[in-house]
Parts: sequence; structure tokens; C-alpha cells
Amino acid sequence: MGKGGDASIPASRSIALKSNDKAEKYTWAEVKKHITPDDAWIVHANKVYDVSNWHDHPGGAVIFTHAGDDMTDIFAAFHAQGSQAMMKKFYIGDLIPESVEHKDQSQLDFEKGYRDLRAKLVMMGMFKSSKGYYAYKCTFNMCMWLTAVAMVYYSDSFAVHIGSALLLGLFWQQCGWLAHDFLHHQVFKHRKYGDLAGIFWGDLMQGFSMQWWKNKHNGHHAVPNLHNSSVDSQDGDPDIDTMPLLAWSLKQAQSFR
Repeated sequence: MGKGGDASIPASRSIALKSNDKAEKYTWAEVKKHITPDDAWIVHANKVYDVSNWHDHPGGAVIFTHAGDDMTDIFAAFHAQGSQAMMKKFYIGDLIPESVEHKDQSQLDFEKGYRDLRAKLVMMGMFKSSKGYYAYKCTFNMCMWLTAVAMVYYSDSFAVHIGSALLLGLFWQQCGWLAHDFLHHQVFKHRKYGDLAGIFWGDLMQGFSMQWWKNKHNGHHAVPNLHNSSVDSQDGDPDIDTMPLLAWSLKQAQSFR
């Protein structure tokens, strides 16, 4: 069951890993039984990991969106190089590839094509950000804020105040997208700088919790527009968890009965 970080990793598991005992073998059907945060198994590159109750996961609850599922590609999309080293303490065995019956050859070919394409884009430098562009965007955004403040401070005109309000609204809209990019860690190589920039544009300039947004938005990108598979699981998109006010599908509406 749960590991919850280093402190709660069973001693027997640590000893087994250090002694290089023969790895346990698990079928896909067995993995699919562990789909809730309290009992979460995930698969990466045909290796099975038990991350049950790991609420201290640095990325938040997004880790539970793939409980009982293969998270190979989503892991690559969300993590920096070298993050695989942290996974070793959660390793419990290997997946039996032949037991994966829900993927036909076309699906396997699609996954290989996606991974090949991503590798080529990385080699082409397509994921490297333009620091100059973001310096310009941040500077321009602060200039909008200063202009909006100056329009109110130096003028008593109703029309000027309306213009200031519109400019301030545009400033806040741009704050949201700047926080979005920084908190997606697409600007800086060192993620702490992205988090600090996100705190500035999100928490300070817009007044929302950066950590709350990251936890929610990461879940959205991990499983976009998918419903939870069960009441206890967290494998659905939190952005469409709007019941009972709004149902995005007939299935979602019926689930509230």
C-alpha cells in the first residue's frame, strides 16, 4: 500500500531492492485494481511502481491521474531529465507486456510515432524558450500596470478611469498567461525560478494561489476532458468537475443522480 515519501517506504521493500531480489511480475489486470490515491500503482516503461498515499509528490495530485495506468509518456512530458532517479524507491516489480491486451498494433505504432516525434523536437531545440521574449512580455505587462495606475492618479476624468480599468483588465489577463508559462516550467531550466516568477505574476499580481492552480492545471493536462472512472479515483480532468452546476456530458449528468 502507501509509501507517502521516503519516511513510509516499507523496510522490507528497501531491503529487497538493495539485495537485487528477482523482480515480481504483474499482469495488466492486477495493475488496474489499484486506481485510487490510497492504493495507486502506476506503470512506466513496463515497470510497476506503488505510489499509494504519496500526497507529498512535488507535482501534486496529478500523480494519481494515472493510478492503475501507464504513465510513460505523461511522465516524459511533465518531468525534467533525471527525475527517473526518484522512482527507484517506489519500484515493486515488472509488468508482463503480453498481458496488455487493450492495445492493438495501431495503438503501439501511434505511441512509437509520438515518442519518435517528441525526441526529434527535443533535438531541434523546439522546447527551448526565448528569454528575450519573456523579458519583453514581463516589462510590457508592468508598463501597462504603471500606466493604469497613473491614469487614475493623475486624472479625475471618468473616461480616463474607464480606460484605466480596461487596461488593468488586460494586464490581469496577461498576468494569467505569464503565470501559466512560468509555472509550466517552459521558461527556465531551473524550476524554482519558474515557481518564483509564478508566485509574482499569480499570487502577488493576480491574487490566486499558485500551488492550487498548479495542482489543478497539471491534472487537466494529464487527462484532458476525461471523467473520473470511479467515485474514489482521481483520474479525471478537474477543469470539467463542475457538477452540480454544469454537466459536460450525459454521463456526467447521470452520475449525479
